[in-house]
Amino acid sequence: MKLYSLWALSLLIGSATSQADALESQWELAMTAAYDRASDSSLFEAQSSVSRQALLKGALQYEAWEGQISAFHQAERGGNEDSELVVEELFWQGSWQDWDWLLGKRRLDFGVGYGHRPLDWFLPIERNPVSLQVSEGVGVVSASRFTESGELSLMLIDAGISQVSGGDLPRGLAMRWYQLGLSAEWQLLGYMDDQRGVNLGGSWVNTYGEQWEVHAEWRYQQEYWRWLPPELMAIPKQEKANDGWQALIGMTWANSIGHSIILEYWFDSRSWGKNEWGQVFDHSQWYQNQGVQWDSFRRSSAMAFSNDNALRHNLLLHWMLSNNEYHPKIDLVYTPEDSGLFLTIGGERKLTEDWVLGASARFFGGRDESAFAQLQSQAVFTLNTTIVF
Repeated sequence: MKLYSLWALSLLIGSATSQADALESQWELAMTAAYDRASDSSLFEAQSSVSRQALLKGALQYEAWEGQISAFHQAERGGNEDSELVVEELFWQGSWQDWDWLLGKRRLDFGVGYGHRPLDWFLPIERNPVSLQVSEGVGVVSASRFTESGELSLMLIDAGISQVSGGDLPRGLAMRWYQLGLSAEWQLLGYMDDQRGVNLGGSWVNTYGEQWEVHAEWRYQQEYWRWLPPELMAIPKQEKANDGWQALIGMTWANSIGHSIILEYWFDSRSWGKNEWGQVFDHSQWYQNQGVQWDSFRRSSAMAFSNDNALRHNLLLHWMLSNNEYHPKIDLVYTPEDSGLFLTIGGERKLTEDWVLGASARFFGGRDESAFAQLQSQAVFTLNTTIVF
């Protein structure tokens, strides 16, 4: 456990013991069991697995301090187990000189998309996962000035205090301008960090009546790392590139009985296209046919899945029904360049006000040469429960 974690946990415990009557808290326990069915991808070894996860979260508030801590445990069949205590958030808020100030560790999420969020700049997390995950914040010092219709914020960001994400994470200075109109809201963001240079972005959301909504967001990134197109008998390499673009546009329809539909399209210039993934498929097949002495080359091609998006062009269809007890949903992501897709079918059943049961099934597939068909998993089945106390 990092020194920051020990300090933060000590502060929370000290506050709780010294002023127990002033401390507000809420706890949530989530547990998941999953079966991961392996695909026949030549990039990975075919090995299905069974795993379980447990995540205990506590949201705490004491005067001007707020925090959230998590105890996360995961285990796989075969004896591999891991546990970690994470301070997801711990920050102080107050006012001084007509500005609102925030100091500490907090999640900063300015995106408006459902399937993908180009404005998740600081410490991105997986969108709509079927497994449990810890969603921690970044170190931030911010000053905000509010008007009747908007907000101006200046932020000093340090993502390097993350406990879960490895590697050297960026630090920089950000600015956000937000405005709210009668039926629309929009924002502009700028961020200069020590790894990606200048980042510019914005979003817009507008509602039409009681049933329709349209949203959009975009991002420009001055510098980024990309995987070079694959070459036969060579380990994949990365290079620094300039001028990366992401954009998303979508719409939402909802009615009075609980049905909602989301349609989205997003583009990522940093990602590979159909030709690159086709080469990966052809090369991996060739390596596999040559024998085990080529396995290191075959498996190394899977590094390209570390990109935020596998393909440049992506389409999403989401349907959900929300009523008092049942919450079924369907997500379908399709990549038109290579005819790849993944489908998620899931739902939750509210047993009591504080107890929810859920299940999901996620399938990956499409054409053999598509990126999604080359993933390690063919399907993931999960059962989960959440208890609030």
